[in-house]
Amino acid sequence: MKNALHKYYPELTGLFVFVIYLFTLGKSLGEFDSGELALAQATLSIPHPTGYPLFSLLGFLFSRIPLPLSTLIKLNLLNSIWCSITIVILIKTTSMLLENLKFILNRKVLDSQTNFDIPQSNKIPVSIFSGLMLAFSATFWLNSTKVEVYSLQIFITSLIIYNSLKIYFRKFNDYKVPLSENVYKDWLLLAILIGLAFSNHLMTIYLLPATLVLYFSLNGINKQSIKSLTGLFLVVVSIASVFYLLMMFRAQMTPPWSYGDPSNIQRLFDHITAKEYTKHLLTGSEGLLQQGSKLFKMLSFNLNYENFSLGEFGLSLFLGIAGVMLIAILKREIAIYLYLILIVSITTALIYHIPDINEYFLVTFFVMSLSSILPITILLQTFDNRIHIRRMIFLLLAVFVGLQVIINYKYADRSEFFVIEDFFKSSFGELPTNSVILTDNWESILSPALYYQNVEKFRDDVQIISPSGFILFDWYKKIKAVEIYDSNLVIIPRQNTYVAFDVAHRIFDKGILKLPENYTLIPMKNFFMIGKRDLYYPVNFSDRKIRFSKYTFSDSERYIKALIPHMMEQRLLYELVFNKTENAKFLLNEIHKLFPEHNISEVTLRELIKNKIL
Repeated sequence: MKNALHKYYPELTGLFVFVIYLFTLGKSLGEFDSGELALAQATLSIPHPTGYPLFSLLGFLFSRIPLPLSTLIKLNLLNSIWCSITIVILIKTTSMLLENLKFILNRKVLDSQTNFDIPQSNKIPVSIFSGLMLAFSATFWLNSTKVEVYSLQIFITSLIIYNSLKIYFRKFNDYKVPLSENVYKDWLLLAILIGLAFSNHLMTIYLLPATLVLYFSLNGINKQSIKSLTGLFLVVVSIASVFYLLMMFRAQMTPPWSYGDPSNIQRLFDHITAKEYTKHLLTGSEGLLQQGSKLFKMLSFNLNYENFSLGEFGLSLFLGIAGVMLIAILKREIAIYLYLILIVSITTALIYHIPDINEYFLVTFFVMSLSSILPITILLQTFDNRIHIRRMIFLLLAVFVGLQVIINYKYADRSEFFVIEDFFKSSFGELPTNSVILTDNWESILSPALYYQNVEKFRDDVQIISPSGFILFDWYKKIKAVEIYDSNLVIIPRQNTYVAFDVAHRIFDKGILKLPENYTLIPMKNFFMIGKRDLYYPVNFSDRKIRFSKYTFSDSERYIKALIPHMMEQRLLYELVFNKTENAKFLLNEIHKLFPEHNISEVTLRELIKNKIL
């Protein structure tokens, strides 16, 4: 039994992490892109750039496994599997580092008297700590609960880093083997992994500078190494090209959703290179500071009682920072490799000005967790003969991990996260047949609709149109194939046409689109209806049946919590215009009962007083 624990502790730790993840696994859609990505995996549709063909194919195959689970839960579960296996690979990587630590220390920097033959009694708990540090970090844990591309990406990244370091450590074993034999096979495996990684996400670029430097530091810059690198490069390009060409062929088959319509080479190239998103790169010092502040906020502590947080890693952060600093004590090749990954990953994320940037730091957090073994090992080896101090260190590591679990559990827990599903279904459930909705709200409406309408076939009669997509993209007009405005940018009036809050206050208020003469926006339930100004349109005030989370960490949920009482308030004012005092009273009571934290606006208060309701 003891031998089995010593041999399989990475796998056993990964299994333990997976079991914990099952408690926080989402049973519904997550936020941001989850709806679109779940559709992509369930139907082999084409999501937003860069298309993620490997992600879509693996998800499609996994969703066909006959498990007694819904398609959506299976797809969420797949992310837990990727994250759990990543922890196994991380622990194997740290174990390999510890086994070879005596070879890769720069003895000019570190005291040569210290013994760095790491015993199993130290290696196992230190490696496990490194894995658990990443496993229960906030962003990594959250990505194990919902459909996203980053879980698969960080898994492939962990394999690339593991195999890169494995090649490096052959220098101290059988590195005398000629490049054209076993060593070349190792680099070939790495090329295959990099090709697969590029087939999933361009975040793979984080690893390229470090991998190239490591390659040339081990093989030199000569005719043979350049020739071999050329062959390896062709392997990478060939693998990625196969997956993206398959995506192009799939786009030609008119799947349920084909973002950007990459059905020909030109549009495929634009899709792969994310041409649409280049506007978010290098947005100046303001954007850089904004993204930098997000990273700082992710890592920093908030000791406020109501919003108490110890950031991504809790107290383990200090070991991660110390570890990053101590990378400098390693030999030059390995130190440059790890520092380059850190520098490129952080820099690239900082210059990419998008709101959901947290996941772009996952590679950074992986390296921080990996390097956390350095300060711990130095302490353990320094006090090698003092059993009480060593036990105290192990106890502190357990406390650090325990704190991470306790603090980040609520943040990552999506087991009772039904807000997006409930909001979508309650909003659309009572709409008249063949209604039209105008909205640019990606997180709460457009992305969820892609899944629920195309996979679950819920209200697939309702046509949802993004005015911005309709105005900006020809491919989107082709998909929708309907005229929503005339040559003067005036909305064409149709029966049962609704407008979401975002379009009402961004598209119409700014005059980008205009309402027809004698028409106005009628506040209904969660939407406005385009209706005639002088007519009264009744609404069903039935229960909304939205299950809000006990703890609100999602921006989507905050938005929905603010939107619903605001729309109720708008409807209240509309009822007063038509002297429906009892309806107004009912709505006021509902706002107070369901959303006691909502502050009634001054305009509404004046109307309530004017109509002697207050």
